[in-house]
Amino acid sequence: MSATITPVMERLLRKQNVAVVGTVSSSGTPNLSLKGVVEVDPKGFIYFMDLYRGKTRNNIKHDPRLALTVFSVRDFQGYQFKGVASLIESGPKFDRMARAWAAKRRTILAKRIVHNIRQGHSHGRSETSLSLPKYLVKVQVDKIYNLAPSSLRPAAVKP
Repeated sequence: MSATITPVMERLLRKQNVAVVGTVSSSGTPNLSLKGVVEVDPKGFIYFMDLYRGKTRNNIKHDPRLALTVFSVRDFQGYQFKGVASLIESGPKFDRMARAWAAKRRTILAKRIVHNIRQGHSHGRSETSLSLPKYLVKVQVDKIYNLAPSSLRPAAVKP
């Protein structure tokens, strides 16, 4: 059964655009990688594109359990989502998500270029050099943890 992703969690996932994904290899070696969130289904699913068919893909094939963390340093807010991943390598869902990822990539790139021009600098790297998506990862979230200290969390609303 999937955990429910609240509107606050969904906004954070969409606003940050990038999440840290943790998987484990067949030898037990942990791997963390940055992944671009493409879609969030409040019914308990998070989708991200993977570009390289590397460690994350191999680890998911070995053990589909993963942790996905998203946070905002500025807002001192974050969540960890734990669940089971499945790989989607083709089909209508993959095609739709690949188009959504490409649109998001263009928006992020344009914002970064404008920001760098305004700041008068560039880091010399660009999303334009990223590979096309190789597969879509669908995470069925079964547990969610609030990463903010309990003293900073909003008080629960009583009915």
